[in-house]
Amino acid sequence: MQLGGVNVKNVYIMFSFTGTYFSRFLCMMSGEKYIHVSIAFDENLKEVYSFGRKNPRWMFPCGFVMEDMNLISSFFKNAVFKMYELPLNKKEYKNLRKELKKYQDRQNEYHYNVKGLIHIQFHKVYHRNHHFVCSQFIAKLLSDSNIHTFDKDYSVVRPKDIAKIPRLKLVYEGKILDYLKEIENEKKS
Repeated sequence: MQLGGVNVKNVYIMFSFTGTYFSRFLCMMSGEKYIHVSIAFDENLKEVYSFGRKNPRWMFPCGFVMEDMNLISSFFKNAVFKMYELPLNKKEYKNLRKELKKYQDRQNEYHYNVKGLIHIQFHKVYHRNHHFVCSQFIAKLLSDSNIHTFDKDYSVVRPKDIAKIPRLKLVYEGKILDYLKEIENEKKS
């Protein structure tokens, strides 16, 4: 595939709902079904990043995480998600990897922005050094990589704002566990 005459590398933006008390509370507050957003660098979901629980069993500690989708789906068997393909040209992909590496290199310095959740709800710009919620992280990552510029500050971007990126193409909607089983079955055949 080509994007502006340049070869394309796909990444995947994932919107999910696990059904935890916290996710149900966020859904109730926001009116959105899918309240968590992540970015995956492969369709097999082996390399997925976000801001969230460091251990799926416990709400805390939270921060920058590489999400283990197999582990998450084993704890939350009814977790659902929407997965969108985002085609990037070589320069965008390289920029994205470069920006992500900044988080990876200092991952222990990043924390979950609990206060930011309140500010997002009231559309109030609020920056807290090294603190993000999932949608703030994805918005800043995409913006700093020159992939997409939002019409608002990254600190008030919600998952539904990210879902409006024009280049996104829905490739899957359903249970995470079912998707992972499909991937596994494809490998076997």
